Amino acid sequence: MADTSDLRRGAIPPGALRNPKIDAAIERAAQLGDPAELLALLDRSSGLPARRGGVRAPGPDLGPNAPLPRVNMDLARAVGAAIADRGAPAERLVRALCSTTEEYALIVAAQALASLAVQGAARASGAGRAPRAGGGRGGFDPLEGLEELAEDPRRVVRDGVVAALRAVIAARGDALVGELSSWTDGYLQAYVALEALAERTLLAGLSAGAELVARLEEAFVLSDRSARADERLQGLRLLRQGMPAQIAAFAGRFPEVVRWLEEKTRAERPESRAVVSEAIAALRKASFSIAEVDRLSAALSATAPPARDAARIVQGTRKRSKGRR
Repeated sequence: MADTSDLRRGAIPPGALRNPKIDAAIERAAQLGDPAELLALLDRSSGLPARRGGVRAPGPDLGPNAPLPRVNMDLARAVGAAIADRGAPAERLVRALCSTTEEYALIVAAQALASLAVQGAARASGAGRAPRAGGGRGGFDPLEGLEELAEDPRRVVRDGVVAALRAVIAARGDALVGELSSWTDGYLQAYVALEALAERTLLAGLSAGAELVARLEEAFVLSDRSARADERLQGLRLLRQGMPAQIAAFAGRFPEVVRWLEEKTRAERPESRAVVSEAIAALRKASFSIAEVDRLSAALSATAPPARDAARIVQGTRKRSKGRR
C-alpha cells in the first residue's frame, strides 16, 4: 500500500498488474462498460474507509492540512494502465468510472486517462506528427477528462488527479505546459495544474519557463479579478492557499518567476497582496537569497496602501459610545 505522499510526488511509472482476478474483471468491465464488479473487487485494497450499508458516501473536503486516507496509488496506477491497454473499449469504461461518485473509481479513472494521454502522444510522435491536445482517439480527449475530474470538491480525488497529471507531464514535458492554459480558467482546475507542475523533480526536467510563468499569470489574474461573490468558494480559497508554495517551487527552477513576483508586488487587491506576501515568506523559508527576498519585501511595503481613513483620525477625542449598549 502506497503512502499518501505518493499522491503528491506523482509521476511514478505504473507497475504491471499481477492479480489475474482484477485483470479478468477489467476485461469484462471494458467489454460491458460497467465497472461495478471491478470496483467491488478493488474496494478492499483501495485504502479508503470501509463502506457502510454497501455504499461509501462521498467524503467531505477536510482542508489542506487534514490527514488523508492511505490511498493505494500503486494499485490505481496499475489498474488505470491496464484499462488504457484495452484499446477502444477503454473509453467506454473510463467514462463509466468518471460518472460514478466513488472516490477510488475516480482516482483509477484519472490514472487511466493519464495513460491514454501518454499513449496518444507516443502514437503521434511515432507517426511523425504533433500530438493532438490530450492525445485521445477521435473525439475522446483524456486531458479534458482529467480537467473535469479536477473540479471534484474532495481533496483525495483532486490529489489523485494531481498524481495523474504529473505522470503526463513527466512523459510529455514542455509540450504539455502550454496545453494547460485551458485549465487556468477555473479555480480548482488552476490549482491542480499549478500543483502538478510544482513538483521539483518534474520542474528539473522542464525548460519552458516562459510558458510556466504564463500559466502562473493566468491563475493569479483569475484570483485577482474574481467576483466578490466568489470569496466563499472552495476553489478560490484553495487556489490562493496553494499559490505561495507553488511560486516558491517555480522560483527555485526559473529565475523569471522572481521577476514576475516583483511585478505582482504592485497588486492592489488585499487578497492578492496576501498571496504575494506569503510567497515572499515561502521564498525566505526555502533559503532563497536573503538580499533578493528583502528586495521583494521592500517592493511590497513600498506599494502598501495608506491606512484607511488615516486623515480622519483625531488624537485625544473621547469615545462617546463608552458605556452604551
